Amino acid sequence: MKAQIRIKTVILYALISVAIIVAMDFYFMPAKNIDNKHISRKIDNVVASQNIAPERLYISAWRNAKNEYVDRSMNGQNWMRWRNKYLKHIHTIEDANIAINTMLMSLNDQYSKFLLTDKYIKQKEILDSKITGIGIRFHQSENNITVENVLDNSPAQKNNIMPGDTILTINGQEATKVSIDEILTSSDEEDKNIELKIKRDNEIIEKNIKKEEIPIKTMEYKITDDNIGIITLATIMGEEAIKDFTNIIKATNNTKGLIIDLRDNYGGILSNAIEMANYMLDNEEIVSITDGRNNRLEIYASNENIFKNKNIVILTNRNTASAAEIFAGTLKDNIGAVIMGERTYGKNSIQQIIPMPNNTGLVITTYKYILPSGEDIHKTGIIPTIYYKEDKELNKKEHKDLMMEQAIHIVNQMMKNPK
Repeated sequence: MKAQIRIKTVILYALISVAIIVAMDFYFMPAKNIDNKHISRKIDNVVASQNIAPERLYISAWRNAKNEYVDRSMNGQNWMRWRNKYLKHIHTIEDANIAINTMLMSLNDQYSKFLLTDKYIKQKEILDSKITGIGIRFHQSENNITVENVLDNSPAQKNNIMPGDTILTINGQEATKVSIDEILTSSDEEDKNIELKIKRDNEIIEKNIKKEEIPIKTMEYKITDDNIGIITLATIMGEEAIKDFTNIIKATNNTKGLIIDLRDNYGGILSNAIEMANYMLDNEEIVSITDGRNNRLEIYASNENIFKNKNIVILTNRNTASAAEIFAGTLKDNIGAVIMGERTYGKNSIQQIIPMPNNTGLVITTYKYILPSGEDIHKTGIIPTIYYKEDKELNKKEHKDLMMEQAIHIVNQMMKNPK
């Protein structure tokens, strides 16, 4: 079944993952007016505040996964076998946590997971574009934990933590053997200071970093001397994102070209990406979304375009993910935006966060999206129009953003040679 819908008739409810991991795009729901959103949140809060026995919590998670998961084959397995598998062994909330996440792991889906109270609360707090921690994004393999990015004005940045640093120990424990996500983002009073031992080149460095609440600056802009607008989108989250973005588009409308920087943008709220694209398109398709029952919803712009078409270059790298890929892809497909940089991350799934009793939450993949061109970017990402591998060490040495300088050059060339 295929349906078409204009963006102004849809409200998308969203929460996103903790900012130090790859962000998720979240669930949407048709609605007639904004009041439904507030009603839904109140209902969610009521559900979450209920308390039930741990074994009943497990059954509830099993049932929600069965009803909502995008792959109706449940990764090719008989889902019924999980229903009673652990019931005799579940006596505490921690037992339920282990059992539910073990069950979800059988789906072979890294984005579906069960959240205990602290992580569930963090998911909701991200809506306000705030996190508590030291402010890094990292990549964790079996043998190494490597810093991928450091948030601006974060404790990590103030303590000179750099991309490429290898984290050896955290509070005296081998980093690969502890729950690094919980330690680096926990806001518990007894865990406010983090002792890190890191390796940079052949040097071992020790740091003692105090965790703080970090307001995330979602976007900013500037206009160059030769009248090119540069919009930097650090993330696509926050309830003020749409208002900020429309103001920026209006402020840069009289420029001769536009550069949108999506490097290290891990995504965010799906509705934000769609609404941002809506203000840059006319009546074109923004994205289509499919569920596990072969229903397809095509979302179109609503002719609320406030953007004057111009030459656009979008900067990406391998950390450009999820909602950021939707935004980049739809501008590429519809108005010919030039993608410059590296192939993007390649995440095409959308998660719903289902409030559960005992102040917990179930994150489950419920939809997948397809770009207007029909491209499915799962694990492949968006292939750039112009490939450019950034050398951050050279940037530091030259005290320049060499990729940005090249993008400015390309916009100027596009002005001279429109074809």
